[in-house]
Amino acid sequence: MNMLEHQLQELRERLAQKSPASVLTTEAMPNGGVLIKVSNVDLISGWNRPLADVLFVAPPGYPGAAPDCFWVQPGGLRLANGATPQASNDGNPIPGDPTAGRSTTWFSWHVQGWNPNVNTMAGFYQLILDRLRPAR
Repeated sequence: MNMLEHQLQELRERLAQKSPASVLTTEAMPNGGVLIKVSNVDLISGWNRPLADVLFVAPPGYPGAAPDCFWVQPGGLRLANGATPQASNDGNPIPGDPTAGRSTTWFSWHVQGWNPNVNTMAGFYQLILDRLRPAR
């Protein structure tokens, strides 16, 4: 089992404990990266819907290359008042997405100080949740 597979198994185990309705799936990308999808993520109050799928990429060269940004599916995620979330838009598709025309909302959310010897995909997913909670 390579490092990414090991880290994704760790994330699956965390999801099973903390979010049993969420399901993690992966898809190989043409560029050598891996598209990771966590389905049925609870968004809490403050958003225009209660659940969404969260997508992010393990880039080619991971873990030396840090994951960057994330997407929420379906597109059109807004704050409860209809406003566009900070640092997001519906016009930036997932680079190299194997599913053409996928409807997503992109979040420009970047890891600071990525250390491949310490940081993991479970930690990156937690950073995504920290961005989505609270809604802003």
